[in-house]
Amino acid sequence: MTCTQFTIRCCLCGSTLFALIILGCAAEKPSEEPVAIAANSGSGLRLLVVDDPQMATAIEALRAEWEARTGSELTITQAAVSEAIGGQGPPTADAIVYPSRLLGTLIESQSITSLPADYATNRELAWSDTFELLQIAETTWAREPHAVPFGSPVLTLYARSDLLEAARKELPRDWHAYHELAALLGRRENLHAEAPPASSPWQGSLQPLAEGWAGRVLLARAAPYVKHRDHFSALFDIETMEPLIAGEGFVRALEELVADYKLGTPDQIEMDPAAVREAFLAGQSALAIAWPAHTDEPAPPSHVATVFAELPGADVVFNFADRSWERRQDQESPHVTTLGLGGRLGSVTAKASHPQQALQLLAWLSGREWGVRVSSASRATTLYRRSQMRTPLPWVDAGTDATAAAAYASSVQAALSRQQYLTVPRIPGEAEYMTALDDATRQVLRQEKTPTEALAEAAVTWREITDRLGRDRQKAAYRASLEFER
Repeated sequence: MTCTQFTIRCCLCGSTLFALIILGCAAEKPSEEPVAIAANSGSGLRLLVVDDPQMATAIEALRAEWEARTGSELTITQAAVSEAIGGQGPPTADAIVYPSRLLGTLIESQSITSLPADYATNRELAWSDTFELLQIAETTWAREPHAVPFGSPVLTLYARSDLLEAARKELPRDWHAYHELAALLGRRENLHAEAPPASSPWQGSLQPLAEGWAGRVLLARAAPYVKHRDHFSALFDIETMEPLIAGEGFVRALEELVADYKLGTPDQIEMDPAAVREAFLAGQSALAIAWPAHTDEPAPPSHVATVFAELPGADVVFNFADRSWERRQDQESPHVTTLGLGGRLGSVTAKASHPQQALQLLAWLSGREWGVRVSSASRATTLYRRSQMRTPLPWVDAGTDATAAAAYASSVQAALSRQQYLTVPRIPGEAEYMTALDDATRQVLRQEKTPTEALAEAAVTWREITDRLGRDRQKAAYRASLEFER
């Protein structure tokens, strides 16, 4: 068993909190041999797949294999998010695969249950093989595991490796360096022989700022500015549930986001990660923020030399308790991972007739034998196991060479293996909170408001959402989402 213990000083009460994180309770190296699956003595299992037709199709292709091994029928149905969380009571299924941001909503509505105490010993699940943040953060609630991971992508930096080499520049460490590099490489006269034709679109930076994405990009950019080592929370005050999104760290991140937006096409305000990725791979930008598509579609006709890296970080962080900027300590990484931007989880439902068999199904689908096939079929996942580092190609864009794919896998592993992280709201009302932040970001992009004005109004909206849903209830859910015990 591998255990990590660290201390955190609570900024609100001044006490020192001790956290014991168990990373990979199964000490043995995962076996590469397929694991025998116990037969289900009941009438079969029902699996509900939410908002992911590609993954549902991949699972359907394995249905006969499951039934042959277990002698038990498997029924697979699909639903939209509104159907999965808007009904009366738990979903009528034994297991459910769903967007990771819905974890808290499903728990608070008592739609899913925690995993059994011996979940980490399940050989097929191979828990110790999964990346740390998926074990201790994204799949847990109030320190209890509630889900099996199918992969959760993080926004990633795409960069033109040939242009970096020609300009003798390195990948940017922080957002200031990102802006300077984008400005430099965005000017054709600085590219010399590597410059694209004058008739081709060209810009230094592209970001996915379409509706539903601008707020997520802002959170990812703000994370290193607002996640202080001594603070559990960066979105709400954990004692009062007052929003923190109008603070100086968020304002700075939004100001820098807008400055980088101006280095690219105004069409970014209508671009999602797929559109940004497509433009970059078509040779229209030096830098881009997106994540790989991992589809079977043909590679772009003119593939560009690509290097992947984590998003830039920051050497300074805003301490909201002291209302002051601080330099990060020398041993601290400048990077802070943002979780919950995408991803899929699997859980046993509260109505499961056969909960042990339902967990075994999820373990089988996400495990070493079939996990790659199931996960990579989705547009909302990425690799999630150390063993998958050897074969990352199923999760990258068609035409990506092995060297670039390995760099991408390394960036994902680094992002999902650190202590400092920020999770998007995953409490009831999460869609409303994110819509308000998204609207504020896009209002600034359209020059309708300043960053300070827009974020202050978004904070008011967040406060109204919290009050309408019940401040005490939301506080309890938020603290559980941050791994406080109930």
